[in-house]
Order: sequence, then C-alpha cells, then structure tokens
Amino acid sequence: MSAPRFATMPRYFFHLFNDETVRDEEGTDVPNAATALQSAARMAREMAAESVRDGRLVLDHRIEVADQSGSTVGVVHFRDVGRSTAEGAFRP
Repeated sequence: MSAPRFATMPRYFFHLFNDETVRDEEGTDVPNAATALQSAARMAREMAAESVRDGRLVLDHRIEVADQSGSTVGVVHFRDVGRSTAEGAFRP
C-alpha cells in the first residue's frame, strides 16, 4: 500500500509598491492565481482605506502578485479596488 499523497497548494507572493517597495519573501499558499488576485484586491482595499483615514491616498500604489517561479500573474492598483461615483459626492 502506498503512502497517502497530499496535494500542496501553490505559493504566491504579494509585492507591495507604495511609498516603499516591500517584497514578500515568504509568500502565501492559496489554491490558484484567481484567489491570489482576489486576496491582493482585498489587501489593497484595506490599505487604501487606511490611507484615506490618514488623509492621504496615492492611487498609483499597487500590489504585484507573483507565482513560485517569480512570474507576475497580475497587478492590483489601488485605483482599481474601489468604486467611484459623482452622485452624492461632496461639493464645497
């Protein structure tokens, strides 16, 4: 009888490019690239919200998602993670 085989999830790396470049050296195991990009979008939303609370938001900040081989599988820009609407917007 052979030993049980356990499938391992691929590891993705979330490199942050904002006021500093922070390379993810450890990575996170997630099922696939789509899930990794969803996670990056959630992280970007949380960081953008924190920036807004601090009174500063740079829409060009981004998170690059790379696979185990180092290939970029996608980029999430902070400008792409929120909804913008002119309706109901504050007007001085």
